[in-house]
Amino acid sequence: VERLIVELGKNFTIIIVTHSMSQARRISDKTAFFHMGELIEFNSTKELFFKPKEKKTNDYLSGTFG
Repeated sequence: VERLIVELGKNFTIIIVTHSMSQARRISDKTAFFHMGELIEFNSTKELFFKPKEKKTNDYLSGTFG
């Protein structure tokens, strides 16, 4: 399924909702992090995962909360 998403993503905008952070990191170009219905951060996947700008994003990714 992930290979199909990547292949289709070359020609279409694909939006997925996942609770699997590893899946988001593997197959997305851009990632949005929401908490309690609020958009906390939106950035390129690489930036969001490796240099988050928001404390809540960093805390979630590091396992501090969530």
